Amino acid sequence: MSPSTTAHFLVVDDHPVLRQGVAAVLRSGFEGADTSESANVEEALKLARGKKISAVIVDPHMGSSADATSSISQLRKSINAPIVVFAADGNMRLLAEALKSGARGCVRKDSPPEVLTSAISAVQNGEFFIDSSLATTGAPDLGDESRILTERQRQILQMYADGAHTERVAETLGLSTETVRTHTKRILAKLNARTRTHAVAEAIRCQVID
Repeated sequence: MSPSTTAHFLVVDDHPVLRQGVAAVLRSGFEGADTSESANVEEALKLARGKKISAVIVDPHMGSSADATSSISQLRKSINAPIVVFAADGNMRLLAEALKSGARGCVRKDSPPEVLTSAISAVQNGEFFIDSSLATTGAPDLGDESRILTERQRQILQMYADGAHTERVAETLGLSTETVRTHTKRILAKLNARTRTHAVAEAIRCQVID
């Protein structure tokens, strides 16, 4: 962010000590940053009124999975700021649902502070961020052979998950942007996804990418 821009982060978590710890990390990692803290979505929406929020950091495990995804959707619709999910574990299904609901990044709570600040910097730049510690192993189960991604498609999707844009993917892989877009369309079709973010979420849930 430019020196003249003051970041304001909103931390949503039902554990007071953790909220304060995250807020301290953000103020330390982003010079001049301000923070607001809330224990639930309702309070978060009140705190956000009249403020330009730079990013929202939210625990998706407040309540049931359904409540978590509903909360993220509510935050996304009401606050014009990227959302980073701050998760206590690597529940891929919940995280995938969180991403589909509008989150742009996922970070584990036991990751180093710099991972959280990197995630926030990435989503503020319009990128997509998934904590490398959320990587899983094992063969994907897409159910239908026609839905299995090629190695090239997996490469492209992994790069999207790491925050790369189309032009960067094309440059890195030595492809034209049109070829990358064609692969992307096929990826979306195979994963029955609406957007690249949705495709990444589905791929994570199915353990196709890290």
